[in-house]
Amino acid sequence: MNTRDLQYFTAVVETKNYTQVAGQFGVTQPTVTQAIQRLEREFDVQLVDVARGRRGMKITRAGQLLYQAADRINHQLALAQKSISQAKRGSIRFGLPPIIGKIYISGLVKSCPPDLLSCLRITDQGSHELLKRLKDGQIDIAILGSMAPINEEGIFVDLVAKRPFTVAVSEQHPLAKKRRVAFGDLANERFINYSDQYIHRAAFNAYCDAARVRPESTLYPLPNISWVKELVRQNLGVSLIVLDAIKDEPGIVPLELTDPTPASFYISVATRESYVLSEDEQTLVTTLKHLELFSPA
Repeated sequence: MNTRDLQYFTAVVETKNYTQVAGQFGVTQPTVTQAIQRLEREFDVQLVDVARGRRGMKITRAGQLLYQAADRINHQLALAQKSISQAKRGSIRFGLPPIIGKIYISGLVKSCPPDLLSCLRITDQGSHELLKRLKDGQIDIAILGSMAPINEEGIFVDLVAKRPFTVAVSEQHPLAKKRRVAFGDLANERFINYSDQYIHRAAFNAYCDAARVRPESTLYPLPNISWVKELVRQNLGVSLIVLDAIKDEPGIVPLELTDPTPASFYISVATRESYVLSEDEQTLVTTLKHLELFSPA
């Protein structure tokens, strides 16, 4: 079976137009027609009913079944092509969210051989975007943050840590001396919130719902977490953030939340199930899974 025939077929199903498919692939219409006919002979069944009159083209039930399978095959072939092309270049496409990057980077540099570190091609995005890129084959390994253990079809995940959220305040803030606080007591505070690419926004909503309060929240289109911390440091607001991202941060005090925890920060190492790791990539994954980064919370 010719995989190109499957590509022509899925395009015919989606467009219902042989001429359009021929133009899309830069071939003649008879080439597309012959590909469909080869598939029909292969499976000994009619796949496309090119009816005359008003009804136009109809995809038979057998054709619909083949389309579902062919679409998956085409997707896997595209991923394989990306992976093989990447393997030839010898680099490691690695996704690292900004907040988790602050936690991991020093341990990673200490634990990985310099020649492996030089192969890293780091994509610096939020976890939602990195998961999408991992599934699409744009990166091959990622550390991801989530509010619950990740369960995604086609993604292999190793949970490596579960960390608490805290409220970050300026050392000039009146609450800085308390060190511990209930989220409900923050109802009148101004929170600096995050874009949707960070899970912190969902965690903030979970704490609000659990405490039945809705503090003022300002969403800033800031490029990374450092800007949020600077606003907190200048006492322009407070922010919900994973504890490890602000430990030992000058001018910022973490307040332990005394509430029953409605949300935690899960850290996982993720790869595609269909992807075969190189020796260097396996070394990186093993290192990421066994880094001892956290003191007891």
